[in-house]
Amino acid sequence: MKLDTWMTFYARICSDFGFEQAADLESAKVLANMLGKDGSESLHSAKGRIADVMLVCGGADVLEDEISSIAVRWPVVASDSATTNLLESGITPDIIVTDLDGVIEDQIDANAGGVPVFIHAHGDNKNAIERYVKRFKGTVVGTCQCAPPPNLFNFGGFTDGDRAACICSELGAKTILLAGFDFENPSDKPGRSRDVKKRKLHWARTILDELGSEGVKVIPVGDYRDR
Repeated sequence: MKLDTWMTFYARICSDFGFEQAADLESAKVLANMLGKDGSESLHSAKGRIADVMLVCGGADVLEDEISSIAVRWPVVASDSATTNLLESGITPDIIVTDLDGVIEDQIDANAGGVPVFIHAHGDNKNAIERYVKRFKGTVVGTCQCAPPPNLFNFGGFTDGDRAACICSELGAKTILLAGFDFENPSDKPGRSRDVKKRKLHWARTILDELGSEGVKVIPVGDYRDR
C-alpha cells in the first residue's frame, strides 16, 4: 500500500478511535532512535524471506484448527500473539510482525534464532518499546503508522495482521493467504474492550480489501488452490 493511500486511512482511523497522531510520532521517534541506522540493511535481510505466496497468521482462536488442517508449504508470517500459537504447533515463523502485545519472550527467542521481526510503534506502546526492543538481538525492522522518521518504515496497516499483509505486499508477495483471522469474533484479552477490538477488525478487513483492489490476491488459506 502506497504511503499516501495509507495516510488517508490513517486519518480516518485516528478520527474513529480518537488517536493522537502526536503520540504516534513520539513513539516512532523513540523506536527510531533505539534501532539507529540499521533499518535499510535489516529490511534487505527480511525481504529475502518474502516469496510470491505468503501465509499470514493472525491471532484468532481458529488459527490452530486452520493450521492443523493444511500442509504448510509457504513462508509463514506470524502477527504478534500468533507467534506463540505457531511455535506450540511446531511451526517456526519466517517473519514476525508485532507491536509487542503478545508473549514477548517467544518473539525475542525466535528473533535470536534468526527470525526477522518487524516492530511497530504507536502511541500506546512507547513503554513496551523502551522496555523490550534492546532485547531483540537479531534482525529488526522498525515500522510506524504516522509519517515515518528516519530509520523507520510505513508500509500501511492498522492491526498486526493486516499490517503483516501490507508488509508482504510491499516487499513483493503476489498472493497472501490468511489463517487465524476472524473478523466477527475477536479473541478475548483481559482489560480489552471486545467492541473496540471488533471495530479494529472492521478496519483490518477494509485494509485487506484495499490490498485486493490494488492487485494483490488476499484469500483464506482454505480457499487457495495452486495454479
